[in-house]
Amino acid sequence: MAARKPRAHDTTICVIDTQTHALAARAMRLSLAAMDFDDALFISDDGGDTGGARHLAIPPLDGRAAYSRFVIKELGRYIATRHVLLIQWDGYLVNPAAWDDRFLEYDYIGARWGAHRDGHDVGNGGFSLRSRRLLDALRDPDINRHEPEDELICRQYRPMLEARHGIRFAPAALADRFSFETTYPEGTPLGFHGLFNLWRFVTDEELPGLVANMPRSTLGSIQFRQLARNLLDLKRPAGARTLLAARLNAYPADAESRQWLAALDASAAPTRPAVGRNEPCPCGSGKRYKHCCGQAETAPPPTDPVETLLRQAAGQHQAGRLAEARASYQTILSQADNAIAEHYLGVLDMQEGRPADAEARMRSALAKRDDLPDFHNNLGLCLRAQDRLEEAIAAYRAALDRHPGYAPAWSNLGLDLHRLGHLDDALDAFNRTLALDANLAQARFSRALVLLARGDYARGWEEYEWRARCPEHAAGYRAPPIQGTPRPWRGEPLAGKRLLLLAEQGIGDTLQFIRYVRQLTDQGARVSLYVHRPHIVSLLRGVTGLVDIHAGGGTGGTPPPLPAHDYVCHLLSLPRLCGTRSLADIPSRVPYLSVPEARRLPWRQRLADLPARMKIGIAWAGSPGNADDRNRSCPLTHFSALFDLPGIVWINLQLGAGREQLTAVPNPILDWGDEQTDYLETAALMSELDLILTVDTSIAHAAGALAVPVWVMLPRAPDFRWLLERDDSPWYPSARLFRQPRPGDWPSVMADIRAALGQRLNAR
Repeated sequence: MAARKPRAHDTTICVIDTQTHALAARAMRLSLAAMDFDDALFISDDGGDTGGARHLAIPPLDGRAAYSRFVIKELGRYIATRHVLLIQWDGYLVNPAAWDDRFLEYDYIGARWGAHRDGHDVGNGGFSLRSRRLLDALRDPDINRHEPEDELICRQYRPMLEARHGIRFAPAALADRFSFETTYPEGTPLGFHGLFNLWRFVTDEELPGLVANMPRSTLGSIQFRQLARNLLDLKRPAGARTLLAARLNAYPADAESRQWLAALDASAAPTRPAVGRNEPCPCGSGKRYKHCCGQAETAPPPTDPVETLLRQAAGQHQAGRLAEARASYQTILSQADNAIAEHYLGVLDMQEGRPADAEARMRSALAKRDDLPDFHNNLGLCLRAQDRLEEAIAAYRAALDRHPGYAPAWSNLGLDLHRLGHLDDALDAFNRTLALDANLAQARFSRALVLLARGDYARGWEEYEWRARCPEHAAGYRAPPIQGTPRPWRGEPLAGKRLLLLAEQGIGDTLQFIRYVRQLTDQGARVSLYVHRPHIVSLLRGVTGLVDIHAGGGTGGTPPPLPAHDYVCHLLSLPRLCGTRSLADIPSRVPYLSVPEARRLPWRQRLADLPARMKIGIAWAGSPGNADDRNRSCPLTHFSALFDLPGIVWINLQLGAGREQLTAVPNPILDWGDEQTDYLETAALMSELDLILTVDTSIAHAAGALAVPVWVMLPRAPDFRWLLERDDSPWYPSARLFRQPRPGDWPSVMADIRAALGQRLNAR
């Protein structure tokens, strides 16, 4: 008697596919054979084979964007049960024994994304269980972006879905029992997603039928390439040969696949003539064939312990269990000279902050395996960490020589070309990246920075919205608790509305973009601001039009929610929403920050007692937490080239990190840092100085916003706001810019500043 299949109560299993009908029908057929559901729905433009499900006809969906929109806004119309299990042709049910009724206690459950570490990592939609409540909540008009649907639901809109609609996302431990995609599973979950994971569930004999039904775009994808690579690594040459031959038939110029196929052919054993089982073995042993070489044909393939260990190590590495992964890689190397284990030990060295050790391991692995683009790409990242950007670029290009469609290498190439100031080449690299993977958030954000640096604000500010979707930045865009359910401001009329602005990134960003409050209040809005750093609140109270400022960063328990507002908006989205489409549109009227006379007067009196023609404030270091800080900060010792100029008193404006460098210079610099109780006090001192000389840090923005003369020292590849090849700033009329002619060349900057100071002193 056959075992009774598990049942997902009050649940519909559904596939939506208008491009790979036969493969989608296969996924439905396999899933229905494994479990019972209350309904099964095949949504497609072709109802010829539905895998046993009822057919719902729809017009063809043109690509991923159309699919995502259908899932978010249309799917709920066709689901009558409390839950829907959404599957795809490359993500279906494989282990019904893993079914757990606790899955139905949540509104969304899907495989974890291994790249995210911010608690919002449950969400892959290729094999996912969703509730009727979630489908209804997705009709919220404020959910107005659609692609990619799973990232938008589980990351961008998740806080709103939780707060406004009470949507519950499954915890990571339960998600790991439900499905897997990029994370290595413990055991076999209920289902999976990802073409590159098919090796676990498809035999070599099944592959030709699957490949015959794949569209050309799939054959050319990175996932298809990775599946072929997996089969090669697992020593399944027949399956690998099927995939590589299909890829070359679709893309004859793919040199990497041709090399892999040639290597397979070269390693294949010579074909033996047909031999009867009872005939003498042709090897010359004197035994019958069935008792000699013929045994190998019927024996199961031996298990390679190194390959088993390598898969285990990769799973530990992907799951973030780095110490376990290191031990596994080292065990492999004690048994075999394995280039993959050696390379990923180097990756671990990189992750642990030892790039020199990492480079040695990676180069040793490359000497054994020069064919893998990952090896070259990771070496490039290692060289970048050592500021050897030209060498890093060469490594990315080596990766692309081996695989021209390798999007991560194009993206990294663009990043380092940008750092070296080659913006046209960087833009081309990011365009190539996005042609391969249009949803690679880091590449979108990086392209935005290039466009903004070139002054292309019409496209740049639009692309800049991708910043919150980059994994390394996403945590900084979580909204604080707010009473009620404020909607994201998308440019709607603001007359009589309460708008809460959310500061983001650094203090300089807040000081630069708070200028837009004037435009918002001109539209009739009541504008409040939320900032992370309380010590700038007193300075910002001087911004005309701000009705209230709320500060985070306190201690002791969970802060109470902020007052109710109609709309909420991140501060750096304002240029786009307020129509800054060109340099001429920048609201450049200064000052827009002010300091009360009572705070300025004591500094004016103290400075009047100094016998000097010029009183110059200096700042030489930005925040150590900034990823580009080592490029934009200038050691104080470089300023010594200026200190012998007569008639100048130098006054320290460097507070916090970097202030300790004062002990490294012999020339006296007045240091009143202990009296700078908050940023308003620093601004009061700055307002009474003749000139501010600073690197690109918040001091530059404060001076510009106060309309104080400020000279800004910039690296060769400056932040986007300083534009290119100009010595003025359309954002700050009182600023003058001094740029490095070459990366790291602060002495040349100091020489230019010394000459400019000499002219200014002579004029006085």
